[in-house]
Formats: sequence, C-alpha cells, structure tokens
Amino acid sequence: MLSYVFMKILESRPARYDRGINILTGGHANKVKNEIIATLVKPDIRVLDVGCGTGQLLAQAARLGAKVTGIDISEGMLTIARKRFESGDLKRKGTFYQAGVTELDTFFADDSFDLITATLVFSELHRVQRHWALREFTRILKPSGVLVLADEVRPRKRLKRIIHFLVRFPLAVITYLLSQITTNAIPDMAKELLGAGFEVFHEKRSLLGSFAVVFARKHARLDSINASVDTFLLPEDDISALKTIWDFIGRWFPNPVEPGLRKIGNAGTHSPVFITGNFHLTVRRVEKALFGTDSWLLVAPTQGINVWCASSGGEMTEHSIISAMKTSSLEDRVVYRNLILPQLCAPGVNRKVLEDLTGWKVDFGPVYARDLSNFVQHNNEKSSEQCIVHYPLSFRLEMLFCMNALVWLTIAIIASFVNMWWVALGTVLFWGAGLILYAGFPYLPGSSGWWKAALLSIFAVFGITLFTAYVHNLPWWTHWEWIFVAVVLTLWLGFDLKGIVGGNLSEAESLMHKLGVKS
Repeated sequence: MLSYVFMKILESRPARYDRGINILTGGHANKVKNEIIATLVKPDIRVLDVGCGTGQLLAQAARLGAKVTGIDISEGMLTIARKRFESGDLKRKGTFYQAGVTELDTFFADDSFDLITATLVFSELHRVQRHWALREFTRILKPSGVLVLADEVRPRKRLKRIIHFLVRFPLAVITYLLSQITTNAIPDMAKELLGAGFEVFHEKRSLLGSFAVVFARKHARLDSINASVDTFLLPEDDISALKTIWDFIGRWFPNPVEPGLRKIGNAGTHSPVFITGNFHLTVRRVEKALFGTDSWLLVAPTQGINVWCASSGGEMTEHSIISAMKTSSLEDRVVYRNLILPQLCAPGVNRKVLEDLTGWKVDFGPVYARDLSNFVQHNNEKSSEQCIVHYPLSFRLEMLFCMNALVWLTIAIIASFVNMWWVALGTVLFWGAGLILYAGFPYLPGSSGWWKAALLSIFAVFGITLFTAYVHNLPWWTHWEWIFVAVVLTLWLGFDLKGIVGGNLSEAESLMHKLGVKS
C-alpha cells in the first residue's frame, strides 16, 4: 500500500524512483516486471509501457530483442529513461514520448503492439479516463496481443477493505501534505476491462488483495462490446452535502469531482465552452456563476485541486485539458471551436501549444467566475479590473477558517486528554492569533508570513509573562508551557500565510521546493 501513497513523492526525485518503489512494495514491483519479461517478452515483439517511468522494464525487454516504446507525463522520468538508451547495448533501441495516457491516439496506429503494460497508472485516472484509455488499448493492441495492468484495487472481502482503508488513509493524508497528490483504488478492474472489450485470462492479488496484476486479451467478439459511456453531466447530478462541508473545513486537502463535460442550461452546438479544474468548490461556484447562460463546462482532471494551485503544481496543463476534451467527446457536441480558460491557469497552460494541438481557439477568461457572463456578453473581452486577483477581508476570513478548522480540531482533541482548560485557552490563542494574522495581513509589518507571525508571538509572550507577573504575582516563567504553545501556534499560522492570503511563495512552499516536492 505504501507504493500508492508515496509514489508521487518518489516521482519528484526520479533518480530514486525505481529503488524506492521496489522497497515500498516489498519487492512486488520487480516481481511483476520480472514475470512480464520471463513469460511475455520475445525477440522482435513490439512493447508499449504506459507510464514507463525511468524505463527499467523497457530496458530489460530491449535486451531480449523487443522493440520498445515508452510514454510518460513526467519529463524528469523520461530524461532518465532516455539516458538508459543512449549508449551500450541499448543505444537507439527505445522510443519515448512525453504525453498523458489520453494522448495515445496522437502517436500510434491500429494494431501496433504485441504487449502493452501499465503499472500504477490507472489508479491516478478517473472512470472516464480509464474507459477511454482501455478503448485505445483495444485499438492499438494486435489481435493476439496481451495487456498487463498492475495497480491498486479495492479488496474484494469486507474485512480486507476495512484494514486497507485504515492503513491507507493516514498514509494518504501524509502524502498529500507533502506532495499535494492522491490516488484512488480501482473498484473492479476486471469489469472495466470487460466493458472495454477485453477478457481477463489471469489475475493475481497481493497486499491484502489491494494490489492486482491482471493479464488480458482482446475479446473475440469485440464488435459486440458496448463501448458507450456517459459523456456529460448536469449540475445536479453529483451534488454532495459531504463534499460541500469538506470545502469549508478541509481546504488543505483535495476534494475532487468526476472530470468531464457538464451541460449548463440548454447548451447546444454553438454554446461557449468554459474550462475549470475538478476541485469541488470551484466547479460548484462556476456552475452557479453560469446559471442562466447556456454553455458547456469542461472539468479537467486536476487531482481535486483548485485551478491556481493545480496549474502552478503541474496538474492543470495542456495535457489535462486535452484529456478532458477527448474523454468527454466534446468535439462531437460543439461546432463553435473556442475554449475559455480561467485566467489563473495561465502558469501551467501554454495557450499557443493548446491551440496547435487541438485546432481550437483559446481565450483566457476573467479571474473570478462571477464575471463569466459579462465576459461572454462582451464577445470574450475583459476589463483590466477583471484580470486582477483581490484578497478582501471576507476572503481572508474565509481562508482562516477553511485552512485551519481541522488543525484546531486536532489540537483541541489532543488537549482535551490533558485538561479542558487547555482546550479553552488554546482555542482563544489559536483563533485570536489567526484573526490578527489573516485579517491584519496587509497592515502588519514585514513581507514574510513568518516575520509577521514572529512579531505577533513576541507580543503574545510579553502578554503572558506580564499577566503571570502582575496579575498572578508569580515568576514570569511560571507558565512557560503557555509561552511555548503561543509561539508554536502563531508560527504555524504564519508558515503558509503569505501563500494563502498574499498570493506569493510562502515559507511552507519554499521548504517543499527545497525538498524537491511540487506544490
């Protein structure tokens, strides 16, 4: 299980990826590769490894005489993979493409490969993406070819599912805090394969049934397989009270909705197409802003992260938008070829590249969803004011609660085992310091969030010591534990403050970048 939740951390350090994944899977990663090499790889067969990483499997296959091709979204991984094939017995024996799984149709013709493999890839994809990818596999795999998928799956037995959840959940939380990424266990891999035109002839499970290696061939009656999949949703189709609550207490964590196409009003072939990420709060607010405007809303897969963070962290790119366009069959529904992107996705999306790859005209819309209708009414023109990000008091107070509610709850629960007085005093210190820092951010001296917090903690220390000495008539250091708590809580609140309400790189993000982790 560790491999799934720590995989993204390892991906930020490609040179250590193979060794790290093998250690974390207890050797299962290498066992899967060795079994594939021993049983399926023969001279002159054509092999495609989807999500090839550093190319370890392809290097082994190439040494046996196979003609190998790799595809991966990570530039760092592919740099190492290509180096493997630059010299020695592997020189010029491998072909690599940097692309997402839903861009397979760009590179490969029908019946191109004898063997297709994908390890720890499908658990990163949503249902419609997996379906699209599997349909592509049926197209590019030869009639006698074999597909091998190795990935995280949902255990079949209830007890194992419970154990799997209890072990996985805290690890997933830790991983997200470090890498801002999570994965999802596949509910029923065999069923999805069957629905896409494959028949499973061998399956092995390990790690409490949560890791499956599935071997499949194209179904003999492929033409009779139902290839349909829902291609759009209505705003009311996936309303979730739980996700809405999570929007306001768990803003630290991803809150994804199913990516794909949403129909707003009576959208038709000439209606505008807006793009956003699959963060629940963003989707709900954009849908609300577009109410009364007949339009299409295309939700790109961004790991359940908001647009700005996703684009800065490499999750909202041309690849993710193209992926959503393909899996939703957007081109079959819209004649008016114009995409309207959120202004805040500009750090991660190259407009010219997207236009060249899709043939669509691309415009950046306003910063705020509330201005979308006005933007359309003015022929996709926006004012200079609509290009500016603002941090009003209402927003800063919202972020104070959303970003810190779970932190406070955790502290309160721990403190309750010590003394309820600690809970009360800790609550006053925590929210009091938070209110001063968030509400007063533009006015407090210093540009650093930590500097502002440090100044506030000094005042807190003075306040506690003066209260102890002159009200309680005790030595000033008597309540040293409260001095310590006040300093720690205040500095914690300032750690990511500059990024949350200042729109700049915070101390937290700087630390993550130094550790080699995207944010």
